[in-house]
Amino acid sequence: MATQGKILVYKRQGKKGTTYTYRLEAGRDPITGKRKRVSKSGFKTAKEARAAAQPILNKLLLGKNVIESNITFKEYADEWIKEYSLHLKKASLPTLISNVKIGIKYFGNKKIKDITIHDYQSFLNNYAIGRKKSTVERAHVILKNLFNTAVKYSIINSNPADNTIMPKIEPTKKDITSMYLTKNELLEFLDFAKNYKGYGSNYFYPLCLTLAYTGIRLGEACALLWENIDIENKTIKIESSMYSKNQNEYERQNSPKNLSSIRTIIIGNTLATELKKWKTEQLTLRVLYGTRNNKPNLDFVFTRFEKTKFKEIAVLQPTVQLIFTKINKKHLFNKKIYAHLFRHTHVSLLAEAGNISLESIQQRLGHSSDETTRKIYLHITEKSKLDTANTFENYMTK
Repeated sequence: MATQGKILVYKRQGKKGTTYTYRLEAGRDPITGKRKRVSKSGFKTAKEARAAAQPILNKLLLGKNVIESNITFKEYADEWIKEYSLHLKKASLPTLISNVKIGIKYFGNKKIKDITIHDYQSFLNNYAIGRKKSTVERAHVILKNLFNTAVKYSIINSNPADNTIMPKIEPTKKDITSMYLTKNELLEFLDFAKNYKGYGSNYFYPLCLTLAYTGIRLGEACALLWENIDIENKTIKIESSMYSKNQNEYERQNSPKNLSSIRTIIIGNTLATELKKWKTEQLTLRVLYGTRNNKPNLDFVFTRFEKTKFKEIAVLQPTVQLIFTKINKKHLFNKKIYAHLFRHTHVSLLAEAGNISLESIQQRLGHSSDETTRKIYLHITEKSKLDTANTFENYMTK
């Protein structure tokens, strides 16, 4: 047994080996007169236990509350989600919940005050097995935030996610050319999309063309209103994104993914002409089927018609993703087709066109930085640099 100041540290021998526990005398309860003690176990060394106890002692000497709550990790996590979700867009909520559930599955009904740095490091090490670095980092950031809030509310005295080490994860090698379509591959797909005859899919070709020719996200495309598109001046204003839980529960959000996503995109004649044709077709379909918009105050650009139910509804992400799934099952193309592929394709084609900076492309796409965009841009421009060198070499040897 060892002491340092008012910190008591003692060793325990259990099934999991030797651990260390700290204990502090926190005075007496003014109402009951009983002693108040602060303790935590599970530390690998006495030094680690003392280090964790020192900030608590410092608070105690300053007259601050140091009694930690007995609430379990799951109980606190459920409450934290309710509070934190008030500040999130609905589209971000599933990611938050799924990552917190990872922590709940690992820590379960363990008291949150009993979770040590060693416990959290073990969680990270185990969770990292067979997963991508970005997946582990995302969970770590969310859970660290959860523990930070618990510290803020004096539920625990220290954050066990602090000072942990991110496990070394070897990046998975992926053929970067599979992440975008070449010019010819894109033209081949768009030709297919123009003739696609799936049920109620009149919107499919103009939607795919919009994704490919602007690089906007699928959620941004689904949220577009006709008032956002100036066909004469050839501009599209991105100011919102679509949240969709299912076909009946969806919402056009007041703002897109982030502040950098609010932008105006200049388009060319090809897309402007196609959007104008689609608007005419959409109006014709409304008259033909006598349909009514279930959100009459929102004149969505991309809608589909359920003529048997006399309904016109906004095209949602799951509907489009379902079409891509059906197409991929038929193995019609060499690459897997999905909505974000067109965003990556737009990057590659802009880079291939030449004389367009990475910063300009990122601004057009609506994000300040993105690793995938950077990788694709550098991959394409590297070939351009090689072509430039070869051109110069050929010229000099003539």
